[in-house]
This record gives sequence, C-alpha cells and structure tokens, in this order.
Amino acid sequence: MSTLFVAISFAAGAFATLALFQLVRPIIAGRLIWPAITAAVLTTLVTTEVGALTGAARMDYLLGLCAFTLPVLVLLEAAAIASGAGRVARWVLMLAWGLVVFPAATLVPLLVTAPCRFDGCGIVDFGGALPLFVSATAFVLLAVAPPGGRLLPQVRGSEAIAGVIAFWLAFIVWLASLEAALDAYVPRILLAGVVGPAAGALGWVLVDALKAVGRTPTRSLAFGFLAGIAATVPGAVTVSFPWSAVVGALAGMVGALLHALPAVARLGPAARWGVALLGATAVGLLAPPISGDTIGLLFSAQVGVLGAPLAAFLAVAAFAMLVSAPVWIVLRRRRARQPGTERQDTG
Repeated sequence: MSTLFVAISFAAGAFATLALFQLVRPIIAGRLIWPAITAAVLTTLVTTEVGALTGAARMDYLLGLCAFTLPVLVLLEAAAIASGAGRVARWVLMLAWGLVVFPAATLVPLLVTAPCRFDGCGIVDFGGALPLFVSATAFVLLAVAPPGGRLLPQVRGSEAIAGVIAFWLAFIVWLASLEAALDAYVPRILLAGVVGPAAGALGWVLVDALKAVGRTPTRSLAFGFLAGIAATVPGAVTVSFPWSAVVGALAGMVGALLHALPAVARLGPAARWGVALLGATAVGLLAPPISGDTIGLLFSAQVGVLGAPLAAFLAVAAFAMLVSAPVWIVLRRRRARQPGTERQDTG
C-alpha cells in the first residue's frame, strides 16, 4: 500500500512541477532546467540513503517529501536565472540546496528531537515545511536583483491564477498522500489543503486592497494561494478547522505585508519573495504549537512547546543562508564591477 502512496506523491509532484513551470516560463526563457532535474534525483538518493542509515523517519515518508523537491528546485532555478546566475552558478546553487540543505533540514530536526518528542520538544511538521519551504525561501534571501534592475517578464494574471490553482490541486493530492493510508486523518488533511490556501488568497487580497498597491486581484489571489499553501503544510493533521482557515488567512496577510514593505521590495524579486513566503511559512510552523489539537498552547497552556519549532525555524533558515551565501556574494561582486547596474523596484 505504501508503494501506491509514494507513486501518488511523485505523480502529484510532477504535475505541480508542470504548473509552476508555466508560471516561471517567461523567466526561464527556453533554457533547459537540467540543474533542477538532476538535483531532484540526487536529492532523493541522498536523503533516503542517509535517512535509512540513521533511521530518522519511515522510507515512504522521506520519498513523499522528496517527491516535492522538483517543483521547489524549479522555483529556485528561476530565482537564480532572475538574479543573473550563469550555468555554473545555477548548477552550484541547485546541487547545494539539494545535496546539503534539504537533507540536513529534513533529517537533523527529526534526529535531534526524537529522544524527547513526547516531552514537549518535538516539532510538528507533517508536510516538511522546514526542508521544503523554510530552507528554500531562506536560500534566496541573499539573491541579487536582476541585472540593470530590469523588470522580469511575467505571465498574464489569468495565466498566473490558472497555474497556481493547478499547483494547488497537485499540492492537495501530494499532501494527503503523505499520510500513506486511507484513515480518518485523510479528510482532515484534504480539508486543510483546500481551506488554508483559499483563506491565504483572501488574506492577501484584503491587504493589497487596504494598502492600494495597484496589483490586479487575480495576481493577488495567486500570491495568497502560495502563501496559504506554505502555511498549511506543517499542521495539516494537527490543526483542525476553523483554525486551519485562520492560519491560512494570517499567512496570506503576513506575506502581503512583508511583500509590500519598501525595504523588502528593493531587495529584488527573488529575495522579496523569499521574505514573504518565509514569513507565511513561519505562521504555519508556529500554528501547531499554538492551536494544534491537544498539543497547542491554547489547549495545553504549555509555553515550552513553542521553543523547538522556533529554534528549528531559525536554525534551518540560517543554515540555508550560510550555504547559499558564497554563490550570491560572488554574483554580487561581479555585478558591482559592471557599469550601469543600478537596482530598481522590480515588483
């Protein structure tokens, strides 16, 4: 039975990759994404082999997480291209995240908290938000702006929302497949996968409307869906409705507020999106220890349950930034030696 669910996870991951590829197609501009594809394969091999040696988690669970690395790597490669990274830099960045950051962010928190997971130091992260979203968004925080501050090509608003909805549907299937069983938790996971991203979309639209940012509603909805997806992953099992909707809405609003900050906008599109989605993921990662059934602060009144997820969030984010820093620093220095590269707000 577990083999079937692993197959479903990889099928959903492939569909999600196709959906995201349509969103970043103007940025990739006909380039072959071999760095992302190769890194996804090697990531799966390394993570599962080390996981088997250490006994950190079930093999079907690790494979399920690895199934979603390819869509994440496609986004990372698009971010690298948008920042002016050449072929070598793209290979280095993809392999660094896939072979170093993702396995470490997946396995180390599980191994560190395993001895005391029943004593309040465990981390509730059902869908792997730490390795998939926290590490990936932090990985691009030091990314440079596009050469010359140029505006990046984008798909139309209707195409953006269609691509995000397709990605959303694939995400729901993938998230439910991680349960690896047709049990009583699957309906709860499916409900969270539907409600959280939808609430995130509404939260982002609300903030954009109140701040009058001038963005089209379809694009705001698309952005909010992505923020809600990132926030839904950790507590898909432990955070029940209506809290799952509250978490999604908060994530959408936090992501929109961060995305609209002038200081963040000046960072460039990749780093700007990294900050927004990192904030949204933080909301989701802290949701289980606050509002999770029986374990949350609202139910158990144990403030200590916040310590482990907060420490893991900060540690994974810092580690991802540290690993990516050398490449971004080299790109930044090369950019500084080129004339006429003043940066603009790239939206």
